[in-house]
Amino acid sequence: MRDASENAGPLRFATEGEPIRRAAAVLEREQTRLAMALRRALPFLTRRDVPVVMEWTRVISMAELLLNLPRPIHVLHLTVEPGGSPGALVFDAAALARILDGVLGGDGRMLPTLNPAGLSAPQGALVARAVDGVVRAINEVLSARADVRIESAVGRPEIEGGEGTPIVSSFLVGTDESGRVALVLPKDALLAQAPLVPAAKSPDQRVTAALHDIDIELVIELTRLPMKLSAVMALKVGDTIPLEAPVSGTVSIRADDKPIFQGRPTTASGRIAVRIEGGHDR
Repeated sequence: MRDASENAGPLRFATEGEPIRRAAAVLEREQTRLAMALRRALPFLTRRDVPVVMEWTRVISMAELLLNLPRPIHVLHLTVEPGGSPGALVFDAAALARILDGVLGGDGRMLPTLNPAGLSAPQGALVARAVDGVVRAINEVLSARADVRIESAVGRPEIEGGEGTPIVSSFLVGTDESGRVALVLPKDALLAQAPLVPAAKSPDQRVTAALHDIDIELVIELTRLPMKLSAVMALKVGDTIPLEAPVSGTVSIRADDKPIFQGRPTTASGRIAVRIEGGHDR
């Protein structure tokens, strides 16, 4: 049985159309930098080689987002500029456990078991301090790359519908029993800097037919891995480079540097393959 979020997101994309796609594209374009910002704000993730990867970006209400997240959860309300609209940063139970383990100096092997009813006062204080750094790191990326600014806000309302239609990017933190961190931003703030895309004209069928046999190059991007120059120079035959892309995650399929599909890694006839699971407007 499909849950509400699976149906509501595509329905809203269909009804609100191109503005939603342009707003979502802003976050998809910066997915690698945003993932690196999370790792930078929580340095123990880097020390333990914990991957962070964008899982999806879609239209979804706060109620739908929170429906299936494992408890406890931590919701930090944001003020988003331009526009002064509300946003949010949401951490599920597994993400919170990983943060608490890292802040307290654990080794990441035995994450703490949290009370589903909520964090204790000391746990909440530790999480709040760590999350404040995450907000600053994400703001650095968004302000520099998209002219969107975020800051913590106490008591802001949830984003719901209309002008505040929320665009949500979910990030997986870790591989086994991955935690989720969701960045919730209103579409209008993202649209302020998203380039307008002119309506496509119907192609000339004679031109289309003539182009059918032309080869194009598809780029399937598993990951982009930041690595210090010293580490690159130390590489030798036989070394293994772990990729920050879980097998269960999605990859982007591009043509002429434009995203046309989303897929998941798999195998076919003994070779690495990608199964197409979603598309972009072409």
